[in-house]
Amino acid sequence: MKKLVEKLLSWCKKSMKMRRCVGKSTAPVTGQSVGQTGNAEGVLPSTATETVDDIVLPAAVETAGMAETIDEKAVSGKLGRKKPENMLVALQCFLTARYDFRYNLLTEQTEYRGKEMPDEEYAMVAQRDLNTFCLEARTGGINCWDKDVSRLLHSRKVENYHPFLHYMSHLPQWDGVDRVTPLAVRISRKPMWVKGFHRWMLGVAAQWLGQAQDCANAVAPMLVSREQGKRKSSFCKILMPKELTPYYIDKFDLTSESGCEQKLSLFGLINMDEFDKYRAGQMPALKNLMQMTTLTFRRAHRPAFSHLPRIASFIGTSNMTDLLTDPTGSRRFLCAEVDDKIDCTPPDHAQLFAQLKAELAGGERYWFSEEEEKEIQHSNRNFYKMPAEQELFLRCFRMPQEGELSKPYTTTDLFNYLQKHYPAAMRGVTPNRLGRMMVALGIQRVHTEYGNVYRLVKLKDSSAA
Repeated sequence: MKKLVEKLLSWCKKSMKMRRCVGKSTAPVTGQSVGQTGNAEGVLPSTATETVDDIVLPAAVETAGMAETIDEKAVSGKLGRKKPENMLVALQCFLTARYDFRYNLLTEQTEYRGKEMPDEEYAMVAQRDLNTFCLEARTGGINCWDKDVSRLLHSRKVENYHPFLHYMSHLPQWDGVDRVTPLAVRISRKPMWVKGFHRWMLGVAAQWLGQAQDCANAVAPMLVSREQGKRKSSFCKILMPKELTPYYIDKFDLTSESGCEQKLSLFGLINMDEFDKYRAGQMPALKNLMQMTTLTFRRAHRPAFSHLPRIASFIGTSNMTDLLTDPTGSRRFLCAEVDDKIDCTPPDHAQLFAQLKAELAGGERYWFSEEEEKEIQHSNRNFYKMPAEQELFLRCFRMPQEGELSKPYTTTDLFNYLQKHYPAAMRGVTPNRLGRMMVALGIQRVHTEYGNVYRLVKLKDSSAA
């Protein structure tokens, strides 16, 4: 490089003499760089240049006894050189000495906080922050640009961070005290609820640990009260540890399926607040989402689809007791009626999830068995919204008592009878739908040579339309 500079200076001198340039100042090359006028100590050297026709030279050049460098843009692109690697090393050391950085794998954003404030929350690195980092580094004597800072902070030099895996891997040792049961009885003391809530919490922990790859947490506790002000939503919110509160959401729109799938990979707990606002036609889509383990969707500005594991579990609230429309699908909802105002004192989250983690490590099951799902379905019988065909059927027929005379009816017989007497109410009802309703009501079918029939007693006033 030194020889190159000397050749350039020599060539410029000859060119200037030949062209007899008048009015152009040329500094002597005797211990001082061309154009250098004694910069103050600690100030970045000037990048002013001297121009000779079409030749642009840097004001700071390497001379005897000096350790100046050529600016990469001062000479033409062919003669320029890359910035030294030690600048990037110095920049990395400078920034990491002042800030903590991490790359959030869920949001795909780099986050930071000041070293002097370890209790401060991490914030996303925005453009304004990048500019601030660059200015601080340049003030500290590092000749970098904002693109250098951006390239560094959006590279694999920044350590990966997964909020849920990080939280679950830094839990203390469980002290052996049960904290799940006291949390469950804040809602109800019924054994089915207490046992089911514990199983559901194990499912929450399993998904946060990344262990629920084969079986998703497909059941949602449903807090129901006839009155408002029972603090149902507040209870749902206190289930999240403080460190993970940004990953709690109480708005879940079922109209955008791809948006729903993305939320399942981003949030840890989804509260379906005011569950009764969802239409009956949306229930199949919701139940499908609740059973998903792997999510496939396309992120914004991405050409390819992403395949991500599910993290979120569901919980819900309602001020209506008749909120379930599909008896066979009700096994997905663990309903409990809230009688008194709920105690919303935050639990010891560290020990709560340490208990769940220890139980999972001990082989405890985190999914509901078929028998448990049947128990849930039976316990939900008081929360069904009676469909029109069920109301009409119960108005016209009943199951016989032991030894009572009854008559056999096929599903088609029942459908034709109800449609004849109540055509408006039966609009949209099919024989298959009526058959599923009979099964949900627990009415036993009897197999005969004419097919499956139901033995029923026709009510006397049922002939009136």
